[in-house]
Amino acid sequence: MRKAATLYIFGFMLLIVVLIFMSHALAIVQRVAVVDSITGSAKLIRDGEGAPLSLKVGQLVHAGDVIRTGPDGSVELRWARWAGAMRIKIGPNTKFTVKRAVTNRSTGVEESRLRVDEGSIWVRLRRALAGKSKFEVETPTAVAAVRGTIFRVTVHPDGTSEVSVWKGTVSVEAGKGGAVTVSDGASVVVGQAVGGGPEPMSEAEQEEWLGQTSVIGPLLEVDSPADGMTLETTSCPVSGRTEPDCTLTANAAAATVSKDGKFSTTIELGAGEQVIEVKASAPDGSETVVARTVSVL
Repeated sequence: MRKAATLYIFGFMLLIVVLIFMSHALAIVQRVAVVDSITGSAKLIRDGEGAPLSLKVGQLVHAGDVIRTGPDGSVELRWARWAGAMRIKIGPNTKFTVKRAVTNRSTGVEESRLRVDEGSIWVRLRRALAGKSKFEVETPTAVAAVRGTIFRVTVHPDGTSEVSVWKGTVSVEAGKGGAVTVSDGASVVVGQAVGGGPEPMSEAEQEEWLGQTSVIGPLLEVDSPADGMTLETTSCPVSGRTEPDCTLTANAAAATVSKDGKFSTTIELGAGEQVIEVKASAPDGSETVVARTVSVL
C-alpha cells in the first residue's frame, strides 16, 4: 500500500511539473518579421544552415534565420507584433541574424536579440519597452541595449563596432571596457586599441541619417489612391497603414488611425491635376509624408 501511495504521489507531482512546463511554453509566443522591401541582392539562410534562398517581399523571417545582402543590397523588416513600431533596415554587405524574438503573454515581457557580424543595420524602436523587456543588438565586440530609440549598428572591416544614435539612448556594453551611454546625435566606436567615449556625429553622418527616411520617420504606406490615377469624381478615397500612435492627415484633413495602424478617409478635390499629401506624425515629432498626384475629370 505504501509503495502504491508513493507511486501515486510521484505521478501526481510529475503531472503538475509537466502542466507547469506546458503552460509556460504556451505563454511564450515567437514573433516573426515580415520582409517589407528589398533592393538589389539579398539571401535568406533558414536557421543559419543550408543553401541560401532568394528573399522575397512578404516572406517571414524567424528566430535563427540569417539574412545576407550583397554590395547593392538592402532589406527592410517589420515585426508584425508591433504594427510598424519595430522596424529594421539592413544595409549592403551585411550579415544579420535574428537570434531571439519572443513575448511572454502571461507577463507581457518581450525579449529580442539580434546580431550583426558585418555591415550595418538601422533600427527604429519607438514603442518604449516596459518592465523586464529587453531589446539587444550584439556584434563580435559589443552589445547595444535599448528601450525605445532610433539607432544604427555597424561592424567595420577592421572588426570594430560603431553605434550611432539618431534619437533616444543606447547603452553599449564593450566587454572589459564596461558600458557607455550614447544619446541623440552621437556615436561611439568600440573594439579599437584605444577606446574612446561617445562623440557628436559629423556632418557627413547626419546627412547619411537624413537619407534614411524609412527609419527616422514613422511607417506610412498609402494604398489608395495610386500615383497617376484618374478619377471620375471629386471624392477621393485615401487609405493605407501607419503606426498606431500616429496622427494622420490627408491634405490637412484628419483621418482616424485604428489600433492596428490602418486608416481610411475620403477627401474632396477640384478638377484637373491634383496633389494629395498624406502625412503621418509620431508623438516624438518625427513625420513621414507621401504625395500622390491624380487627375480629376
